Formats: sequence, structure tokens, C-alpha cells
Amino acid sequence: MPLTSRLKKILPAARRRRALLPVVERFRHFRTIGAANNAFLETLGSLSERVQSGHPVQVGTVVAAFESLTSTAEAMSENLVAMSGGRYRSVRQRLEQLTRELETQVLGLRPIEYGPLIFWPQRDTPLRPEEVGPKAARLDAVARLTRMRVPPFFVVSVYAYRLFLEATGIHDLATERLMTLDLQDGERAAAVAAELERAVLEVQVPAALASAILAAYRALEAQHRSPFGVAVRSSSVVEDSLSSFAGQFESVLNVDEGGLLEAYKRVVSSKFRLGALRYANARGILHQEITMPVLVMAMVPAEVSGVAYSRDPSGGEDALITAVRGLAQPVVEGSVLPDRIVVARRGPARVVEVRPGTRARALRCRAGSGLVETVEEAAASRPPLSEDDALWVADHAWVLEERFETPQDVEWAMDGAGTVFILQCRPLTLSPPEGAPPGRPPDPATPPLLKAVPAAGGVACGPVVRLAGDEQLETVPAGSVLVVPTSSPRLAEVVGRVAAIVAASGSPTGHMATVAREFGIPCVVGAAGGVGELRDGDVVTVDGWRGEVLAGAATPLLAAAPASRRREGERDVARETLRQLVNRVAPLTLTDPDAPTFRPANCMTLHDVVRFVHQRAAEEMFAIETLARAERRMARRLAWKLPAEVLVLDLGGGLVGGGGPVTPEEVLSAPFRALLEGLGDPRLQHTGPVGFDLKGFMSVVVRSAADDQRYGEPSYVLCAADYVHYASRLAYHFATVDALAGDLVNENYARLSFYGGAAVAERREHRASFLAEVLAGHGFSVKRVGDRVNAWLGKRPAEAILAGLTVLGRLMMAARQLDMVMVNRATAASYARAFLAGDYAFESLRGDKPPRQ
Repeated sequence: MPLTSRLKKILPAARRRRALLPVVERFRHFRTIGAANNAFLETLGSLSERVQSGHPVQVGTVVAAFESLTSTAEAMSENLVAMSGGRYRSVRQRLEQLTRELETQVLGLRPIEYGPLIFWPQRDTPLRPEEVGPKAARLDAVARLTRMRVPPFFVVSVYAYRLFLEATGIHDLATERLMTLDLQDGERAAAVAAELERAVLEVQVPAALASAILAAYRALEAQHRSPFGVAVRSSSVVEDSLSSFAGQFESVLNVDEGGLLEAYKRVVSSKFRLGALRYANARGILHQEITMPVLVMAMVPAEVSGVAYSRDPSGGEDALITAVRGLAQPVVEGSVLPDRIVVARRGPARVVEVRPGTRARALRCRAGSGLVETVEEAAASRPPLSEDDALWVADHAWVLEERFETPQDVEWAMDGAGTVFILQCRPLTLSPPEGAPPGRPPDPATPPLLKAVPAAGGVACGPVVRLAGDEQLETVPAGSVLVVPTSSPRLAEVVGRVAAIVAASGSPTGHMATVAREFGIPCVVGAAGGVGELRDGDVVTVDGWRGEVLAGAATPLLAAAPASRRREGERDVARETLRQLVNRVAPLTLTDPDAPTFRPANCMTLHDVVRFVHQRAAEEMFAIETLARAERRMARRLAWKLPAEVLVLDLGGGLVGGGGPVTPEEVLSAPFRALLEGLGDPRLQHTGPVGFDLKGFMSVVVRSAADDQRYGEPSYVLCAADYVHYASRLAYHFATVDALAGDLVNENYARLSFYGGAAVAERREHRASFLAEVLAGHGFSVKRVGDRVNAWLGKRPAEAILAGLTVLGRLMMAARQLDMVMVNRATAASYARAFLAGDYAFESLRGDKPPRQ
């Protein structure tokens, strides 16, 4: 048996030397931990603000927050274990304990992770919105609690969605891309959103899920014989509640079995659309919350369809109905002007207003699958919905309002036999009734530039910005009145910026109108005859209550209109549970890394675990003492003017490529360049002793004979584009600098450890006092014990870290052999004052006798 194998059997486990992980791999784990730490802190901060804000807490918010925080902490702990060669396993155990405690004590039950892939409506058991989404759960309630007709359907559940994302790797990709994404960075945000959409569409649906979906389709087909396919629609857990997400997710109509899996992926991919992500962000919803059950419903062969509001959003109790021939998709998308019908609620129900729309066009199902747009000129003179049918549709909306105890937004369809089917219903977003200004008499002197259909109430003023489509939304300036051809749902991307919206076509029951009301943005639609009067740059006033646009700033009207008020989220169990989660995760009890209690067993919260992992990871990088033989061979000698030998190992992006010596000009690493700038400062004395004191000189001679320290041993540098680790042994002392200067302010730091020297202990301690005073004067946190100085500059912008590194470079070179002249504390103080004043060579102290004690 080889000697090494026998030693492994003889030596206790604690005495065995752990395998040394290559430094490049350690650095990779270190960077992963840093990015995850930043993401954890940002998520925790966002959740804390969310708890205090008035933003609504949607179903699934708590579970999404829990999963985000625990998975980030878990990734950090796994990387620390790998980085340290197997140490710190106990931190994983403690994290598992804390996770179980959160599951039972905060969530009250195990997090929803596994369950049926497919749900069917059952007469006696309601579907749960956290499993199938509010849209599907509400349709299930309509079918169970009323006599209204709902097309047969099944739901691909939230469990299926999670299986799809986990099995395909989309979950990890989305977490990585969205973790630090700034949604206002237009170009990058659009690129990330497109990448994620494309990734979903390109993967294969996992076999088990594909089999379940296709089997359910065949069962639905057997239950409901039809020449047409199915509608595949989003039923996200965040939509159709306090936030509608109207038009933000995909619906694919008339799909046959062959196209079903692709349609499922299209719906899932739509959660990553830039507009959906921005809408969620504006509504205070984390992207992790947008889990996506998918509703699969038999197509209705609609002769006429549309949207019914149980109350007119512009005020009053009358029902507002929009109708078109064929399918309702053009209505909700805002691409056509539908018939607009108002049905009086008080007294005998009756039609009190009809505004004809574009009646000749119709979108219909093609036999088998797909859609076809037809032009039916012969029908252009007849309304798509008779008055009797309009009363019947309005009655459906009123019954649903009574059943669900809130005004309803109802999508409906009527087949050739006159049967009304409910395709969707959700709470209706209404402008506050007190928001409508009092009656304003017409002013003949200043007639409106145009009259249109009111879609969202309010009054606002701003300069006109005209767009030919929705492709240039990034260019729309804040406070403008946006004039567009159609009321596209994509306009949700700018509702937080614009003052008002004017659309040439569209409907007050369309998706864009719903979103505008949610955000309190005045909106008018159906303005085709007058948009030509609105020119770029002209200041106009939009009256969303009356559907008018007036020239200039209508000061009296603006003054009379009350300020819009934000809608407040309802208090519910989800909000209180989220508050409990934040209160259990956020406290930080491990604050002193040098304390004996700084151990995994003493981590009381996830924040403690993250703090421990981040601290120990930094120490693992800071304590690099040896390089593997292969890594030493890869190191390149630094060709610079100073006599010290420095060997540099590039961890990625730190040096210009090639072999052989590297000059300072070939250093790409920003922190290493900053350090070199300080080391090579021409104001420093780079050669010869920095001062002379006979007693100090003799102490150096004696100390040199007593140990094996040698002046000028090679120094090693590890560097990357935004990282440097410099281990220097210069003039009998040891100095280590470790720094990160990147885009994440929370992760940036510069750290110095300095100890040793050739003089007696007292003089070394005086030099340590000098170092501590200088470092503190430059904003570093300093801890000094004997001749050892540890200094830290953290959580600063990259520019501040680079400036600090330049100071460290100057200080390390200036402190060379300085212990020889450090007679007493007064000497240290005088040298510190000189350095802080910019006298790095201490010229002002030359010829002076050192102060005596």
C-alpha cells in the first residue's frame, strides 16, 4: 500500500490536509456567492418595501418570496462548501433547519411544490386559485354557482408550470437573467426578455407533462364534440384580481391537438414579455410571483361576442356592452371599433344608447384550427347584437356582479342558437365616482379639437407625441399625451410615464382601457376622425370623462379635476403572512465576524446565514496562501520599474492575452491598475532605506540573523477585470490586498492585512499605529492588534474602491522599512500627518530628530 494511503488511514480526519481547489474555481464560487448575496439583499429590501407600501399582495406572493430567499441562500451555502473544499457543511444543515421552521411557522403548511398536473372542474369541489389561477377558478365558480354556460375546460396547473421550468432549466436561466436586471434599461431589458421568451419556445415540453396535456385534450374532445379546437389561455396566479394584467399574456385560439404543446409554450413564454415584466414592476409585483397555470377551453363557434361591464366605468349603474361579429379578440386588443351599447339598470331594463362600430369585419374559427378574418359587407348595416340579446348579456353581467359582490368585467360569446357563454370574468376596475368633475357647460369659443369614446376617466395636459405603432415606446417622453392608431395592450409599458392616451380605434372595454384605469391615466378611444388635428409638440388637455381633447392647457378644467388617487390593496392573509416572513428573515444577529459566536449554529435567520456565508467566502479568497504547481507555471512576471518580483495569474479578463512578462500597460484589471498606480507613485521613495536610526538599524540586523525571513521574496497577484488579490512580502513585512470593484455596490470592497517587520516589536507596533491613522483618515474601517493592521473599505461605488486601492499602494510602499525609524507614538503620528498631507516620501521630516518620549 502506498505511503500516502497508509497515512490517510493513520491520521485523524482533522489532521488530513483537504484537497486544494484550483484558485480559478475558488474565484468562480466566490463571484457566484457575491452576486447571490446582492440578489438576496435586493429581494429582501424589495419585500420590506412591499410590506410597507400600498401595493397589492397577490395570491402566491408569499410562496414566491419564500422560494426566492431560500433558494438564493441555498446556492450561497453550496458554493461556500465547494469553494472551501468541503468545509462549512454545517451551514447547509442550519439552513435546512431554518427553512423547515419558516415552512411550518410562517407558511403554516408545506410550500406548494408537487401536485396534479391537470385539474378538471368538479361540481362539489371548487378549484383553488393558487393551483389553477384566479381566471380558471372564477370560471369554475360561475359554472358551479350559477346556471350560466361555461365552455368545457381543464387547467394545466401551477405544478405543471413549475415542472416545465425546472425540468427545462428555464427557472435557473430566468433567475440568473432577471436577478439584477434594470427594467428601465431599455436595450438590455428588451434583449433579456426576448432571450427568455425564445428559450421557452425552443425547449421540449417534458415527456410526463406532454403526455398529461395531450391525454386531457383527448378527454375534452370526447366530452365536447366540435369541428373546432380549443382556446389556450393564460391563468396566471397574479392576473384577474387586484391587478388585471389585461392583455399582457398570450391567448392562442382554435388550436388542435397537433399545435397544443406549442401553444402551451407560447402562453408560458408570454410571462417574460417586456411589457408584462414592466407592468408587474409598476404594480409592485415580483417576477417570481408570475406563476403560469394555463387554461385549455373548448372553442365556442361565436356568431357574435364581446365584453360586458356590469357598470359603465365612466360613471353610473348602467351596463356597458361592446360587441362584434365573430370572436372578441379584436375588441380586447383594441384593433377595431365595436358597437357600444348602454343598457339602463334602473327601472325596466332597456337599451338607452347604441354607437355603431366597424360592423363588416369578423374574426372566425377555421374548421380544425386557426383563424380567418372575413369581410361581410352585406351585414354592415345591421348591428351584430339585437336589443333583446343585449338585455340578455347585460343580465348575465348583473347576476355575476351580485354573485361575486363587485362590478364585473365579463368576456362573452353567443353561438348561432343564441346561447350566451361566459369565457372570462374578473373584478372591474372603476374610476372613483368622486373623480368625475362637475358638469361643464359647452364653450362655443373653444370647441374641442376632437370628441371620442371615454375609456378611462381623469383630466391631464401635455405635449402631443404621435406614434405610428407600438415599436417606439422607449422614445416616449414622460408627461406627454400619446396619440396612437390602436389601443394596443403593449401601451402598458408607458402608462407610468405618459399623461394621457388618445387612440384612433379601440374600445372602452379593451385591455388598454383596463390598464389605463388601473393606473389613473385619462384615455379616449375611437378618435379616428379627429386625430389629424393633433400635431407633434402641441399642448392639449385630455378629458377622459367626456371623451374630449381640447387645445392648450385648459386651466379651469385642470383646476376643477381632483388629483388621481392610488388604489390601496386590500388587507388579507397573504399580506400579513408576507409581513411575518420578512420579520423572520430580515433580522441580523451575527454582526461580529471575529466573535466566537460567529458560527453556523448561531444563525437565527436566513439573513444570518447569508451574512456568514458571504463573510467566510471573502476570507477564503483573502487567505489564499499557495497556488497549485500548474497555476504557478501559468503566472507571468510583471515587468515594472520597481525591484520587487511580482508574478501575476489572470483569473479572466485581467491581462492582455499572451505569454511571457506583462507590463503595467498590459494590465486590464481596473483594481490591479489602481493598486499599481499607488505602488509606482513618483512621489514615493522606491529604493534605499526610508530613514535611518542606529538603534532601529541594529534591531533589524539582529532580527534578520535570528530568523529565515528574506527581503524581496516573489509577490503573487491574482486578478480579473474587476478583482485583485495581491500577496506581498516586502522588507520583512507581509501585506495582503484583496479588492472587488464592479457594478454591484453591495459587493464592492477593498481589504488590507499588514503585519510583521524586521525591527523590535515596539517599533513594529508604532508603525501599525501610523498605518491605522492613515487608513482611518481615508475612510477605512481599521482594527489594530499589536503590529497587525486589518482595514476594510466596503459597499462603495467602484470609483471609491479604486481610489482606496491607490491609497493602499502608496501606503504599502511608503511603509517599507518604516519600522526602523518608529521611535515612539509621537513619531508615528508625525509620519501619518505628513502622509495624509501628500508628503508620501516624508520630505518634510528629513533632518528632523525623531521626537523623544
